[in-house]
Amino acid sequence: MERIVHVTFGVHVPLDSVASMVTGLGSCAMVRATDDSQRGYVVTVQRPSAMAHVERRLADWEKYGFLSWQVAAP
Repeated sequence: MERIVHVTFGVHVPLDSVASMVTGLGSCAMVRATDDSQRGYVVTVQRPSAMAHVERRLADWEKYGFLSWQVAAP
């Protein structure tokens, strides 16, 4: 079951940190930039176990104010 997540990184987050976090997400999902700002991404997750991992990471980063994210409706 494929899931799509929209992720937007805050402008206060340095781009090298964004790149590092995106690389981390890319270890278990396909990540595609949505614009040239390097702040918006679409994350495509194929496996349920990978989705659980992605959700945990995103929730942690959101807690620290690095990003906002939303799972697209199926």
